[in-house]
Amino acid sequence: MLVRGVALSLAVCWHSSEAAIINVTTNDTYAKIEGANPGDQVFIAPGTYAFRVYLTKQATPTNRIVIAALDSSNPPVWDFGTTLVENAPGSYTAGDRGRGGWQFSGAQNYNLSGIIFRHCRTATFNSAGIRYYNGTTNLYVKDCVFTLNDNGLTGGTQYSEATVEFCEFNANGNTNASLSSPTHNIYVYGGLLTMRYCYVHDSVQGENFHIRCQNSTLEYNWFARANNYEGDLMSDDDFSGAGPFAQAMTLRGNIFVENSLPGNHSQVVALYNDAGLTNLTLSLQMIYNTFVGVNTNSAFVHVSNATGTQMNAEISDNIIYATKTPVLIEDTNAATVTGFNNWIQTNATAGSLTGSVQSASPGFNNPAAKDYTLVNGSVCIGAANAAVLGPPGREYFQNEILNGRWRIRPTARDLGAFGSANTNLPVGPYDPAPLPQLGIVRAGPNVVVSWPLFAQDFQLYESDLGNPITWSLAPYPYVTNATGVFETLPMSASRAFFRLKK
Repeated sequence: MLVRGVALSLAVCWHSSEAAIINVTTNDTYAKIEGANPGDQVFIAPGTYAFRVYLTKQATPTNRIVIAALDSSNPPVWDFGTTLVENAPGSYTAGDRGRGGWQFSGAQNYNLSGIIFRHCRTATFNSAGIRYYNGTTNLYVKDCVFTLNDNGLTGGTQYSEATVEFCEFNANGNTNASLSSPTHNIYVYGGLLTMRYCYVHDSVQGENFHIRCQNSTLEYNWFARANNYEGDLMSDDDFSGAGPFAQAMTLRGNIFVENSLPGNHSQVVALYNDAGLTNLTLSLQMIYNTFVGVNTNSAFVHVSNATGTQMNAEISDNIIYATKTPVLIEDTNAATVTGFNNWIQTNATAGSLTGSVQSASPGFNNPAAKDYTLVNGSVCIGAANAAVLGPPGREYFQNEILNGRWRIRPTARDLGAFGSANTNLPVGPYDPAPLPQLGIVRAGPNVVVSWPLFAQDFQLYESDLGNPITWSLAPYPYVTNATGVFETLPMSASRAFFRLKK
């Protein structure tokens, strides 16, 4: 049997024979951007822009609409100054035109990168740098900065989907908004959301992230100093009928740095059915995060289910520093909270969390300089239990100064967001993604094929030796542990070539 390991990246081509290159300068209007069709690439020159953009085109995954800064080192700035967004020039004239400097309505397969959004405000205090809604799907936002807006990013409907990477959200919020409808750095009220490698900090009124999605994954981000508390999962605005309903959030490999004087110092991340929706289950997976607290009684996870809403949480392999309350459950009869191998301080109460590592200090390298990597000899090194769904293969890089990057994490053996002794180089928003390599060893009558944890979203394909070669998904069981992904194949299999593919 001939076995060869080949690592392939996912190549996505957005070329079309009719695609156009559209150059936008400060002398142009919204019409040039809004007129882009599937396959077109829009490049926006440096400068300050103050018109609204309303995007509705439906492209395809292989023929996307790309909108990018002409020079990512000198990005264009959408700054409305003291002008309310609804009063700025723009094609969209409906009553909600002020809800976002850029709005994506029913749009599909847009890529947006390298833009600064500033001073997006409306008379009703609920504008945003970007608002996406009305079933917008496959929206990809990269290397954008959102600052001094009512909300940084908002939107999401029941079937919407967005991925946000390498972005910064800073000082978004509006204290003129009511406390019953506060503003946040990020407020997404439905659909699916994935956010990675972002620096989200210093919200002005509410949380750093306020999420109502059906499913959300926030991984390898740095969250810091939210005005109220760091974030939450609350009931989806779009649910209707009798249910049952379910919402799930994964928080993986994030750093949380608590505000010294938060508005709500009782919690860090909360689950709450604020709408009182019946037949709802809220679930949280919180793994390999590092929390640096200030208020010694802040609940790292608050299961706020006093109304009897069923809530589930897995809390494992985290560093939960400077709080005595890893988890707070209001109604234990309506909650299933499990977890293992977290670091908690000596006087903390573990509750339902098992296998906790307790000591006076987790062993950070230089917490005064916000260096929360692990010093040699830290009790957190080698203390993780990787028997969780989706152990981390990446980590945020590096801190609040050099931010919005990631690097490969060699193993998931250590607690918290950072692996020890990691010397891998960082990956930025415009760097080529590293390629995973296949490893192959013989194990008795079998062959074991392996690949690294950072490529858990790749799958193994096998081929025959025909002409032409036919590829198919390898139908063999695989396991994931602290060092990688492993798939065992019989030596007698007739297939001969293997490759990884997203």
